[in-house]
Amino acid sequence: MTLFWIFAAVLTVAALLFLFLPLLRARAPRAPVSTEAMDARVAVYRSQLADLEADRDSGVISEDQFNTARVDLQRSLLETSERQAAARTEYGGRSMRWPAAIGSLLVVPILAVIIYQGYGAGASGLDPQARSPQQAGGGQMMDDGGVEAAVMALSARLEENPDDPQGWALLGRSFLFLDEPRAAAGAYAQALRHGGDQDPDILVTYADLLGSLDGGDLTARALPFVNQALEIEPDHANALWLAGLAAFRTSDYETTREHWERLEQQLAPGTEEARLIRSNLEEVRSRMSNADMNRENAETDSKVTVPPEN
Repeated sequence: MTLFWIFAAVLTVAALLFLFLPLLRARAPRAPVSTEAMDARVAVYRSQLADLEADRDSGVISEDQFNTARVDLQRSLLETSERQAAARTEYGGRSMRWPAAIGSLLVVPILAVIIYQGYGAGASGLDPQARSPQQAGGGQMMDDGGVEAAVMALSARLEENPDDPQGWALLGRSFLFLDEPRAAAGAYAQALRHGGDQDPDILVTYADLLGSLDGGDLTARALPFVNQALEIEPDHANALWLAGLAAFRTSDYETTREHWERLEQQLAPGTEEARLIRSNLEEVRSRMSNADMNRENAETDSKVTVPPEN
C-alpha cells in the first residue's frame, strides 16, 4: 500500500507541475505607450493623409487609389490605439497567476481523492484494512469453491430424499455451471426417474445434453425425450426447435418445416429468433424445391426410351 501512495504522490506532483510552472513563469511587462508617442503617430497620419489628398488633386493617383490608401492609414492608426489600450490594461491590471497557482495546488489533490472515491476502489482502496460489507457481514463470495460446496450439500440432501425432480434439475444446472456435462446428464436422468418425466423443460434439457454428448447426433438418444416433451406440451419452443433440427440433419425437410413453422408462429415478429427461424425455413423450402425438381428429372429420365442398337 505504501508503494501505491508513493506512485499516487508522484503522479499528483507531475500533474501540478504542468499547471503550476506555466503560471509562475515570469513575463516581462510591456511598458505602456506614452501619450506623446501617440500624438506623434496621429501627426504622421495627418501628414500622410494630406500627401495623399495632394496626389489625388494633382492627378497622380485616382480616387479609388486614394480611398484604398486612406483606409490603410486609418487601420494602422486604429491598431496602434488598440495596442496602447491593451498595454495599459496589462501593465496596470492585477496579475492572477499566483491565485491560480495556489488554487490548483489545493484543488487538484482534493479532486483526485473525490474522483477516486466515486469511481475507483472507494473507501476500501483508501483503507485496504477496511472490510467490504459482504465480508463484514460474514457473507461468502460465490466462486467455484462455493458452488462445489453447495453441490455437495445438495447431493447429500437428494441422496436422503430423492423424490425431488426439481432438486435433481437444480443439481444438473449446477454441474453445467462447473462445466461437467456428464455429471449434469446423470442428475437430469435422476430427475426423470423421480417424476421429472412429466416436465417438458426437464425432458428437453436432458435431450439437449444427450445430443451434445453424442456429438450433435439428436437421433441416437435425444429424440425420444424431445418427442415425449412435445406430447406433453405441443408448443414447447425448445422441443420444436430440437425436433426440427433432428429432422433437418436427416434430410427429412417436410418434418423440419412442420416443426419450425409451428415454432415461428410463437415468436414475436421482428425478434432475432423470428428472423433466424424465417431464414432457416427459407433454406428448408429451397431444399424441398430442389428435391422435387431432382425427383421430377429422375422420373423423366426413367421414361426416356433408348433406341435399340442395329
